[in-house]
Amino acid sequence: MVKMIETEVECCKIVSEDVKDAVILEGSPELGLIGNILGWLLVEELNMKQIGYIDSKYFPPLAVLYKGMAIHPFRVYSADGIVLFLSDFIIPPAVAYDMANAIVDWADKNKSKEIITFNSIVVREKTGGIAGAANSEEALKKLGDKEIPILPFGNINGLSGTLLTRSTIKNISASCLFAEVLNQYPDPRAAASVVDVLNKMLNININAEPLLKEAEEIEARLKELANTVQGEQGGQESPAYL
Repeated sequence: MVKMIETEVECCKIVSEDVKDAVILEGSPELGLIGNILGWLLVEELNMKQIGYIDSKYFPPLAVLYKGMAIHPFRVYSADGIVLFLSDFIIPPAVAYDMANAIVDWADKNKSKEIITFNSIVVREKTGGIAGAANSEEALKKLGDKEIPILPFGNINGLSGTLLTRSTIKNISASCLFAEVLNQYPDPRAAASVVDVLNKMLNININAEPLLKEAEEIEARLKELANTVQGEQGGQESPAYL
C-alpha cells in the first residue's frame, strides 16, 4: 500500500493589523481595471491608512511607486470601519484560490460584516448601469433593497468569483458589483458609475469627480490620437480585404 504524503505550501500570507467588525472591499485589476481604479479613489478620498500587505513568492517581481516611494503591490488599507484589499497587478490564477481563503480567514477571524468585490462585464453599448451578484439570498436581498439589478447568469472571473464561493463556507455575506466596459482598457468612467452604488451601500460620501475628470482626459487623448491617425491616412487608398 502506497503511503500518502501531504505537502503544505504557503502560497500567500496576510501581514496586517486586525480590524474588527469591518466591511471588506476587494479591488484587483480585471477588465477595465475597475477594482483598482476605484480602490485608489477610496484610498485618497477616505484618507485610508495602510495597515498591511499580502505576500507570495508567486507574485510578479514588482514594486509600486506612490509619491516617489516604493510600496508593496498588494496592500491592505483601513478607515472608518472599512478594510480595503488593493492589488496593482492581475492576480495569477494559481494564487487566487489560496489568496481568497487567506482573505476569508482574515474576515472570519476579525468578524467582518461583509465582503464587497468589484468586477466588470463587457457590453456592446454602455448604459452606465451597475449589476450585482451575491453568495446568499440575504446578500441578494440587500442588493435588491438598493435597487441594484441582479446579474442572473454568467461566470465571475478572477479573485472576485473565488471570494464569493469561499466566503459562503464561513457564512460571510459577500457580493460583487459589475461595471459596464467595452474592452480591456482602463475605464475610470465605468469605475465612477460604481461610486454612487457604493455610497448607498456603505452610507459614505465618495466624490466620483476625480474619476470623471480622468475619463475626460483619456477620451480626449484617444480622440486626438484617432484624428492624427485619420490625418496620416488621408489621401491613402483604403486597403482591400478578401
